[in-house]
Amino acid sequence: MAAAADHDQPGYALDLIPSERARYRFVAQRALQTEGDRWRRYGVVPGARIADVGCGPGAVLVELARLAGGTGAVVGVEPGAEARAAAAEEIAGAGLTNAWVIEGRADDTGLAPASQDVVMMRLVLFHVGAGAQAAVDHLATLLRPGGHLYLVDVDATGVRFSVDDPDVAEGSARYSEFQRSRGCDIAIGPRLGSLVLAAGLELVERAGLFHIAPRELLALGGVMAAATPAMLAAGAATEEEVARWSAGRRRMAERPDAAMFVPVHIAVGRRPG
Repeated sequence: MAAAADHDQPGYALDLIPSERARYRFVAQRALQTEGDRWRRYGVVPGARIADVGCGPGAVLVELARLAGGTGAVVGVEPGAEARAAAAEEIAGAGLTNAWVIEGRADDTGLAPASQDVVMMRLVLFHVGAGAQAAVDHLATLLRPGGHLYLVDVDATGVRFSVDDPDVAEGSARYSEFQRSRGCDIAIGPRLGSLVLAAGLELVERAGLFHIAPRELLALGGVMAAATPAMLAAGAATEEEVARWSAGRRRMAERPDAAMFVPVHIAVGRRPG
């Protein structure tokens, strides 16, 4: 789930701190629970060849490999060395022999054309920005006839909290502003279907849902905590502001009704044939 970067693309600005890796695992489990039936419907089945592009530290990659089974093969494509190492640890820790990770970008994976039954890319196009269509165009070429491209991304402009806290609200707005200033497309989710069609694929499903981050994850800080070093380095936040935003998240997390609602969009394309 880490973004592919090129010289004219914004790239990923979230450090793989322990809380961020914990968030990845939570998101992977939530995805399996809420999307598992879709995964199977679109080819994530025993024996499938699957590419997880922008796999990040490998949390979803591991779940895909379990579903593909010993007769299947799952390759993670990831540009970041730290994330590739983390993904390799996840694979080894799960005892899987049908999964591995390679270096590559979303628009240049290094995989052979028409080699995959399923290509999945989750929460990457947000970070690719203006390079989104080029990435989707490339991913479409990796599919075998009848294969499926499964895209997932968010609309950060629609994030809502169950509890009003001015410090949390300010921190969330500044995070979005920071990512937008870097060239990220923070509202790309609703456009996934258009990207699929423009890549020459059949659009077979488009869906939307809310992911609910519980207060335990709010306390860890999520993407805001992971983006803090980059925001500080860019002058997009001060140490005092970061401390205030962190205190706000901890304060919010003490409330039993605390939650964050994130709009998530899914688009599935099929290669004709």
